[in-house]
Amino acid sequence: MKYNKLLLAVSVFAVVGCSDHTIAPPDYAAAGAAVTPHSMKGNVISNAGPTTPVSGGSNMAGITVPTATAAVGRIQNGLEGNVMASSGNFAKAFKQVKTNLPDATNINNATGYDQIQLLVYAACSDLTTGGTPMMQSVYGIQPAASIATNQAALIAAGVRMLDKHVAGLASAGPDSAQINTIFTNLVQAQAAGGSNTSKMAFMAVCIAANSAGATLLGM
Repeated sequence: MKYNKLLLAVSVFAVVGCSDHTIAPPDYAAAGAAVTPHSMKGNVISNAGPTTPVSGGSNMAGITVPTATAAVGRIQNGLEGNVMASSGNFAKAFKQVKTNLPDATNINNATGYDQIQLLVYAACSDLTTGGTPMMQSVYGIQPAASIATNQAALIAAGVRMLDKHVAGLASAGPDSAQINTIFTNLVQAQAAGGSNTSKMAFMAVCIAANSAGATLLGM
C-alpha cells in the first residue's frame, strides 16, 4: 500500500464529514491458493505482481477489498475492542447490512463496499452513549464542553484510531504531520458550525478515521 493512498482516503472521508492486514485467520475459500507471481506493466516478476487465479475469479488488477468479516474486524480493531458487532447500534446495523457487504476479495466482483461506512457510523455512535460515554472515558473528550475546548483531544482521538489501522504510521509515519492537519481542519470545520456539539465533532472524527482504515484496499 502506498502511503499517499492512506492520506487520500483520510482526506476524502474527512471532507464528506462524516495495508491490507488480516484480523483473524481466514478460511481456505477466503484466502485462495498460492500461485506463481505474474508481472505487470512497470514492474518485474521479482516484485511479485498481481496473481491471476484468486478467490472470486481473475483479478489482474491485483487489488483486494475487505469482506464482511474483515471489515467488522478492522472496525473493532480501530476502536480497540471498545465496541463489538455483537451489541449496541453496531450489532443492529450489522444485522441489517451484513448480506450486502462484500463476500469476495476481488475488486472486480465485490459489491457492497459502500455499506462498510454504515457500520462505522453505528460503531462510532456506540461510543457516545451512556452516562459516561466512552468518547469521554477512553478518548478524554468532554461531551458538555465546547469543540474548541476538546480540540486537542478530538484530533488525538482521530490519529489514535487511524494508528490502529496502519500499525502506528498515522502518528509516526512520514506523513504524520499531514494526517494531523487533516484532523485539525476537520475539527475546526465542525467548530465553525455554531450549533455543532463535541459529540457531533467526535462522530465526524471517528467516522473519518475508521472509514478510511476499514476500507483500505490491499494489493
